[in-house]
Amino acid sequence: MEILGMFGIDPILLSAQIVNFLIVFYILKRFALKPILAMLKNREKTIREGLEQAQEAQKLLVETAEKEKTVLRKAQLEAKAMLDEAKKHRDDLLAETEKKTKDQADKILQEAREQITFETKEAEKRLVGHISALAVDIIKRSSSELFSQKDQAVVIENAVKNLKKKAN
Repeated sequence: MEILGMFGIDPILLSAQIVNFLIVFYILKRFALKPILAMLKNREKTIREGLEQAQEAQKLLVETAEKEKTVLRKAQLEAKAMLDEAKKHRDDLLAETEKKTKDQADKILQEAREQITFETKEAEKRLVGHISALAVDIIKRSSSELFSQKDQAVVIENAVKNLKKKAN
């Protein structure tokens, strides 16, 4: 005790400060730390879900692109087969038959192109709709902590307008 006195430390004040520190530490830990940690965990969960949804959208985009390539390859193979058949019969037919066969092959190719264009546009529309829904969902989840209800509605409305403009 004399050693503490030599350094100008009052043992009673030191004990009181330690008790005060422990009380403040306990209060902060109980009432401030837990809610902050809970909020951070919720935020992390929201971000993780958003990333997972973005990955799913990316997978859908890749799958759609692969399907589009498959449809294009199939159409090209069918068109090539039809052209080869038309060339084979061309030598055996009269000039009039040759012209009819060529017109028919061109018509089939045009229909195949139109079908490919139609299916591609339909796939793009579905994908844009899904991505738009995901984007609006992400904005709703993200903006709930940052904006008031009124501001959230404005942000979401603007986002939907921008998505519709880009989709068209």
